This record gives sequence, C-alpha cells and structure tokens, in this order.
Amino acid sequence: MPNRLPWADGPGIENSCTGCGACVAACPENIIVLSENRKASVDFSKGECVFCEACAESCSEPVFINAALRAQRKPWIGSAFIDERCLSSRGITCQICKDQCPEAIISFPPVIGGAATPIVNAAGCTACGACLSPCPTEAIDIHWEIEHEDQQYHKEEEWVE
Repeated sequence: MPNRLPWADGPGIENSCTGCGACVAACPENIIVLSENRKASVDFSKGECVFCEACAESCSEPVFINAALRAQRKPWIGSAFIDERCLSSRGITCQICKDQCPEAIISFPPVIGGAATPIVNAAGCTACGACLSPCPTEAIDIHWEIEHEDQQYHKEEEWVE
C-alpha cells in the first residue's frame, strides 16, 4: 500500500513527512501508522477514517493541504469495490459492509430465489474504509480513481490531476 493520507498526496508525504508521529498520536481512530521508512499512511485494517482532520492539524510539515482547501476538496478519490469472495455472491446472507457504511452507499437489492448481492454507489463513496476490516472474507478493497503518486495537491495548493 502506498503512503496514503487524507488531503495529502504521495509526493507530499514522501518529500515532507519526517516520521515524527504527530499524526499517529492525533488520530482518534488509531488508523495512522508509520511505515518501515518512517512515512505516515492509513491502515484500513485498523478501522475507518472519519475525516476529522486531526492528522492534518497536528502536522507541522507541508504534508497536507491547508484547512481552507480541505473544506473544498475530497480527502482522496476512490470507492469501495466488492469482489467475488463476498459471501453474498456465494448465496450466504451477509450485509456487514452495508451495516458498517456511514454513507449508506452499499445496498442489497432483493433477488427472487437467491441471496441479494451488494451494489456500491461509487459516486457517494468517500473511501473511508469502514467496510474493509469487518468483511469476513476480505472481499472489499478501495479502488483509487487516481493513483496516489499521480494525485497531486501541492502544486500551487490546487487539485491537479
């Protein structure tokens, strides 16, 4: 997993993160970790990002975009993707991803004579990761619309793709 933090890009993390751990300590969800190379990233196996901005507010380096731009920009661009390992695709009723989704973008339309399978409203997904760790078969992943190293916030503090 690349170093990925909300409202930060790969080059910003790589060039500016000092590995001080301030964002790790500030995260109320305890999902920010330091990699072996002492760069911060989100570990969705530990839980979801609630986009509280505590990581950005605690950082003294230019890793994150400023507060005014954070209010205007999505933290990252991606959505949940559920693959064939999903229990529902095997006829076993499970809707834990739907139950865990704070945005209510995962639905299970009824199917006559079979188990309902999940549908993700990708446009409404915040890529928070809430559905990832509870999935018993690890059938959910985040598909990033922009590779992290290509998502750039730091050029003139604008969203550049």
